[in-house]
Amino acid sequence: MIESHTTHQSPLQPMRLDDLDSSFALLDDVPETLVPALVTNSAGTLQERLHGLVALRSSLLSGETPRELLPWPAPQAQEPLYEYLNAQGLLKYCHGNEEVVDALLADILEVLENKQLEQHRLQTALLKQYEQAALKDLIEKQNKRTKKAASRGSPMLSPELLDELQSRAWASSWSQLAGAGGWLPAIWEERLSVWETLTSVFSDLGVIVHLGFDLSKGFFQSHGWLDMVRLKEALALLPQLQDVIRTLGRMKASEDRPVIEMIMESMTTSRMQTREVKTLFVPMETRGITRSDSISRMLPQEAALLGHPVLKKLWHAKRAEHALLSYAVEGTELETLAVEETEDVEVKRAGKSRSEDRGPMIICLDTSGSMAGNPETIAKALALECLSVAAQEKRGCYVYLFGSRDEVKELELSPDEQGLDRLIGFLSMSFGGGTDAEGPLEMALERCKSEAWRDADILLVSDGAFPSSSRLSSRIKRRKQSHSLSVHGVLIGSGSSAMEKLCDPLHRFDTWLDLTP
Repeated sequence: MIESHTTHQSPLQPMRLDDLDSSFALLDDVPETLVPALVTNSAGTLQERLHGLVALRSSLLSGETPRELLPWPAPQAQEPLYEYLNAQGLLKYCHGNEEVVDALLADILEVLENKQLEQHRLQTALLKQYEQAALKDLIEKQNKRTKKAASRGSPMLSPELLDELQSRAWASSWSQLAGAGGWLPAIWEERLSVWETLTSVFSDLGVIVHLGFDLSKGFFQSHGWLDMVRLKEALALLPQLQDVIRTLGRMKASEDRPVIEMIMESMTTSRMQTREVKTLFVPMETRGITRSDSISRMLPQEAALLGHPVLKKLWHAKRAEHALLSYAVEGTELETLAVEETEDVEVKRAGKSRSEDRGPMIICLDTSGSMAGNPETIAKALALECLSVAAQEKRGCYVYLFGSRDEVKELELSPDEQGLDRLIGFLSMSFGGGTDAEGPLEMALERCKSEAWRDADILLVSDGAFPSSSRLSSRIKRRKQSHSLSVHGVLIGSGSSAMEKLCDPLHRFDTWLDLTP
């Protein structure tokens, strides 16, 4: 159990400056914004608060709560505090985000200071109740022993009992405060609500946890975040739009004659091979002296033993033990065996002229005056879904936002913090006046000439209220023949003649859903 106390330095043992520096070296790891609240907090000693805060901050930056008991805050306060942070889902937004963690710790320090004051008041009241109850019990026990309540002086509680009651009141007061909640100000509930909404909208982008969460009120309204939420909600009502986007950039197999491909394949063959093998059973050459039981190869001195009446027994014993000195002979014989060999050979195969991998996508969005309202919302929702698909499938995505002649804004979408921030500003723009689709389509065709975008498909989103030239139609047709280009169209309106000339396939939005309230 950790209680608040003050450490006194004996005057006979003055603290050295080195000791003082080492005691508070961890202050370098505490952000300046947290130092005043940390120093003035009334719970525990400064060193306990310092070590506890640094450890708690490190754990929160890792997206988790401490696994061991810290010297600060009070043990009874740590568990409910950690349970609250886990239950609210705050830890995932703390991971690697110093701005959120430091703001959270600043509010935790303030809350703990208020709870410490409330705990001290509650502890004093509980201690008084416990002392009165203990004193009453002591008087009753004394009266039972003496039968004379007034004949003796007032009883006193022992120091040991007073310490026990003090600890009991301290633990009980913290337990009551721990269950009372109120671990963070109400502003955190508002922040969490907005962050959760954004997470649900951009979870498929995989970038929301890396954004710098602005903690000021009204940030999301002023930066267009809620517009992004509205666009994503519109997409949820239009699965057909998602299907269109996922067909963009698909490199379809060509209808021409298949390409003959040279493929290296491994082939195993078996053949008979003859080789010479050394063996002792073919006496072709003498190689020295050895021991054996061979009579034909034994040395003459061994044969001399047979003529002696006694030593012939030794000869028989040596032969039985393969110990007769003999000539060592050696020879070779031919052996035939099957050998398997593996080699790579070229094989001609008929293959497809194109692969089935998806290529990048280029989007041309009409934001002219005739697209104002729901049509423009649908067009921008398409751009948002394109970014989602590009992030999931590692594909390039480029957007042209256009209005009348020479009114074109372009942006390459990327699923990162900078790309998403640019997208928010990009989607807040729109043009009024007439419609000129040839300009962005010409720019899109030029982009398709580069190596990175040569396999891209184009998506045109418009109400169709624009003229088209035969030159542009011929250029698109040539690109289709040479690179299997597809120009998809999403028609949000009634002007279909121009879209029909340029787009194949053409998707008519009015057959899907009417978003008019």
